[in-house]
Amino acid sequence: MNRLQPWQFGFAGALTFSVFYSACALAVALFPDGTIAFFNAWFHGLDLTLLRPPGGRPLTFGQFFYGLVSAAVVSFAIAATLANLYNLFARASNRN
Repeated sequence: MNRLQPWQFGFAGALTFSVFYSACALAVALFPDGTIAFFNAWFHGLDLTLLRPPGGRPLTFGQFFYGLVSAAVVSFAIAATLANLYNLFARASNRN
């Protein structure tokens, strides 16, 4: 049985999500209109331009850092839970 290590899998998930979060923040900073247009296609017709801050205020470093840390913590928890559930189901299926 292949077993996933929850801590390692959690850290890998957190790092992966952090990289994508940072890339997204950079895209928003460099190409705000293009990034919103790109993600509009993902949200089934919702108009994400309504979420733009008043006056087009840019993302502050504090907001970026808070978002990065909170996203890393949540993605770690999700990935570690996924690894534990995978191990649980793999063990159960090997008993049958």
